[in-house]
Amino acid sequence: MSQTSNALTVLSRVPGKRVSDEQAIPFAVPSADGLLSGDQFLGRLSQVAPTAVEGITRLDRPGVTAARVLRPLGSYEEFFWLIDKNRPVHFALAAKVQGATTFGQWRNAFDLVQRRHPLLSVSIETNGNSRPYFCRNIAAPIPLRVIQANDATLRWKLEMEVELSIPFDPEDAPLVRAALLLEPNQAVVILVAHHSIADGRSIAFVIRDLLRALSGEDIDVLPLLPSHEEILRLTRINGIQPLQQSNAPTPVRPATYIRKEQSRPRIKGVRLSSALTSMLRERARREKTTVHGALFAAFALAAWQNSPYLNDASIRICSPIDTRKLLGLGEDCAVLIDAKIVTIEPGRSNNFWNIARESISGLAGARTLQGVTASRNALYQVTKNGIDVTTAAAICAQAFAHEIMLTNIGELPYGMEFGQLRLETAWGPAVSARFEGVTTIGVATANGALCLLETSFSTCSLLKTAEQILVSACSV
Repeated sequence: MSQTSNALTVLSRVPGKRVSDEQAIPFAVPSADGLLSGDQFLGRLSQVAPTAVEGITRLDRPGVTAARVLRPLGSYEEFFWLIDKNRPVHFALAAKVQGATTFGQWRNAFDLVQRRHPLLSVSIETNGNSRPYFCRNIAAPIPLRVIQANDATLRWKLEMEVELSIPFDPEDAPLVRAALLLEPNQAVVILVAHHSIADGRSIAFVIRDLLRALSGEDIDVLPLLPSHEEILRLTRINGIQPLQQSNAPTPVRPATYIRKEQSRPRIKGVRLSSALTSMLRERARREKTTVHGALFAAFALAAWQNSPYLNDASIRICSPIDTRKLLGLGEDCAVLIDAKIVTIEPGRSNNFWNIARESISGLAGARTLQGVTASRNALYQVTKNGIDVTTAAAICAQAFAHEIMLTNIGELPYGMEFGQLRLETAWGPAVSARFEGVTTIGVATANGALCLLETSFSTCSLLKTAEQILVSACSV
């Protein structure tokens, strides 16, 4: 990798002070993971903004600045923290932006957005008996890696692969970072986050806030959200309760974790035309289902066609579920999802639209407040009694075993124009698979066009076959 692509730039974080490109001090990152930690980072920050770090009290652990405890992790946040220690489960989104921008403008925008969302400044610490807490560190700006070249935006999938191969240290704030592929009149920004602080839709809102800041809009500061358990007022029940997917059969093929040396996935993307996206939406409506249901059907059928070992096997598709509307929440950056496994059996019905309808029917219960409460309560009882990494990994392999992850953030719920800038496409979420043979499909729709992003360690891609199946389903 070139020195330019392995550069991290830190700018002044002095409150109220904006910086120009000339004030940026880029430096080559000495470590293989592209990040600085501890004394190295603090030393560089003090060169740029001495008043911002003046008087910072050090804790006993070397290289860590004093941080303010925010709150304990909720059950889903803690579960992600635990399973990430077994296999990294951080994720990434990319956005292509048309319009001229500078590095200094992006750095200022990141600083403003970080102040807006409290969890973009945290680490995860324990109090000595394994209970994890979010701790906010205001002296830890979001790391921003910059690739500046005339063809920089062509390599975003490669850079996303690199980012997914670099794990987070949960004790080193912040638990988010970014890569910026910058050209004179366009840019691609890649945001990468630890799954304990955000979900895909959260980062979509962060991207919107970045573009608002770039266009000169005021960015309000949001309060810290309580955990799901506080919102739902769950209480602890004595004894560990079993965690399982309701109405889901016991997995006949228990999930097998990938080898730890498999660190860099392959990423491929397909953008459906706006015409095909519109046809798909309209046909799904006539068939009394949704685009999400159609994607279930397309990728199940593609997997049966492309994966010989799945020819006569059921396919389990894991679908994250956005809980914002159910809980009356807004546009905060936090883990505001649940998940449901839908099993599609071969032979029972290979008709495309039947599969689509049955898949959405399989999600129905999980998309209710009662369903979310039951799911969250089961996990809450397990984590509140205390579990270790090994136990969390075993629970994940049993309760969330799947062949395909279909994570769909839907149509971006905001306009695409931000002053002189335009958001052209959004890609993701890209999530590195935990289990052998799993393919993750990230789905986002912007400007009327649906973008499919495939993340996998396999050389077998489902994208082209699924696209052909969707075209055929809309034509019949």
